[in-house]
Amino acid sequence: MNTTANADAMTAILRQISLDWNRTISYGRSYIAIFFAYVPGFTCLMAATGSTLDSVAGAAIGGAASGFLTLNISLFSYEQMNNHHWMNGIVPINRNHQILGRFAFLIVCDLVAGLEVAVSIACAGIIMHEPVKVTDAIGFAAMTVLTLVLLNAIVQPFLYRFSPYRAMAAIILSIGVIGGAVIGLCKALPELEKTVEQLADAISRHQAIALAAFLIIDVLALAFSRKISLHIYGSKDI
Repeated sequence: MNTTANADAMTAILRQISLDWNRTISYGRSYIAIFFAYVPGFTCLMAATGSTLDSVAGAAIGGAASGFLTLNISLFSYEQMNNHHWMNGIVPINRNHQILGRFAFLIVCDLVAGLEVAVSIACAGIIMHEPVKVTDAIGFAAMTVLTLVLLNAIVQPFLYRFSPYRAMAAIILSIGVIGGAVIGLCKALPELEKTVEQLADAISRHQAIALAAFLIIDVLALAFSRKISLHIYGSKDI
């Protein structure tokens, strides 16, 4: 009985992944090409114009994170603009499976983003005549994936609760308020700013431990995000 239920759940999740993939490619080849061209192009341009490898790596991670985050938002926008949200009650029927399928699809995209960052930084290193170590490339890729997973986990409940545009406004406002509060506290409390700097230095010196801690945070964030998303989405009429 459990085996059959698990198989049905997996089938439903795979249907949702397939549905999201079809929604993504429906925007056309140029839309897909942007995700695979602009980060390598931009990082190589930075490398050719004399930027440091650290700044190139930061730009690659930031560019991939922002670009692939918009993919999540575009999936919800597609449903709203094309009136396809009614299909969510059919493929798959279970809303829990739909949410899990959406997360699974996004995690696969996050892994692609991590690979793209690793390749981009490696190419930039060749241009700058500063070969990048394999371990460093893996570290940058892992940081990209973990950052994107966390961002998607945070954004998901907003997207189920509001329209994509209102969700973006709420997210940007929240980031602005939190960022402003952190900057204000660091300026008002020099001890806090020193603590933040020491924490950043510790993370750079113990990258493996930091990535492991980040992974635990991501798992907890995904579990919490799924619970909140299911509560919000489950109370809506399709």
